[in-house]
Amino acid sequence: MPFKILLLRAHRWTGLIVVLLVIVQGVTGTAIAFRHELNRLIHHEALVVAPSAAPTPLAAVAAAGKAAFPGRKLTRIDFPVTPDDAYLVRLETPTGAIGYAAVDPATARVTRKGPLAAWPVEWLYQLHMSLLSGDAGERVVGFTGLGLLFMALTGPFVWWPGGLARVGRSLAVNLRAGAWRGARDLHRLAGVLAAPVLLISATTGLLMAWQPWLAPAVNLVAPVLESPAPKPGPGPCAKRRGLDEAVAAAALRRPGQIIKSVRFPGKGGKVVAVYFRALHTADLRATDHVWVDACSAAVLREMGALSEPAGSRFFNGLLWIHTGQWLGIVGRGLVLLAAALAAGLGISGAVQWVTRTARARRNRAQRAAKEA
Repeated sequence: MPFKILLLRAHRWTGLIVVLLVIVQGVTGTAIAFRHELNRLIHHEALVVAPSAAPTPLAAVAAAGKAAFPGRKLTRIDFPVTPDDAYLVRLETPTGAIGYAAVDPATARVTRKGPLAAWPVEWLYQLHMSLLSGDAGERVVGFTGLGLLFMALTGPFVWWPGGLARVGRSLAVNLRAGAWRGARDLHRLAGVLAAPVLLISATTGLLMAWQPWLAPAVNLVAPVLESPAPKPGPGPCAKRRGLDEAVAAAALRRPGQIIKSVRFPGKGGKVVAVYFRALHTADLRATDHVWVDACSAAVLREMGALSEPAGSRFFNGLLWIHTGQWLGIVGRGLVLLAAALAAGLGISGAVQWVTRTARARRNRAQRAAKEA
């Protein structure tokens, strides 16, 4: 059997195995490239507020979020990206159910609250990254990325018509020749257009999803540093310092840097992790971290994005590339287009398989009728 036919069959069967997940990843991927803008558009009344020259203390913002979801653990406060943004406070139940509260920086008033499903862009983001299933879902996403990577690599070889003179004709779309022909033509065209971006998206998505499995191998070439949150002093707090005091202690270590988020790792809320936008790097997602003891407001540890070992920087930069931000607005637009095309490839591939199978079944029935 010619190699190209074997490659075509492998391409088809891989597509059939991961088709539903590819469609999910494509549809949800259209949201993550413009996540901040879409959130502001959909929840404009809640997330767009009047800029304030004197924002309320962060402790009041945290208290407002906790009051919106009594009994839940405060895990994260995302800071405004623009002067007219609200804070976005994330809280979780012991089972991991997520809720968000938008809080006005000027008044600490909750402008909107709801579970994850009430925030469609965040829901799509979590679905894209982990299928809403935590670590197990991330590993499945990695398998999807592996399948998509294989199809993006083999697709151009399967499609190649054999010469430059035939390229234009092989990319023509005929929607009048039946469902199978139309789906095949659209599939070819979308695949050729999207293949370069899908190669990048699939590779970075696979590396992110399988980082726990791949980190030991990368560590052999470039050091990967695991950096769990440091442990605070033993025993209960004699007197807990305020959240604003802890954040101020972190800010003293990173003067002039913009705070992106404040997070509360571990149990008991005894550690405050402050994430700053890193300086002197093109990666707008890169962060410098400062961990502070909530009891004493003493800095426990700090780590800069540029001081991390090469392997860690490699993994940390994957999301920046995956979302297209490394190429600015053009890259984000390409990711949006490629995600939509990935969903279209999954749908058109499924249509081809259904129509091909139905046609083969009819042909077998006709042959059996003639032989009878």
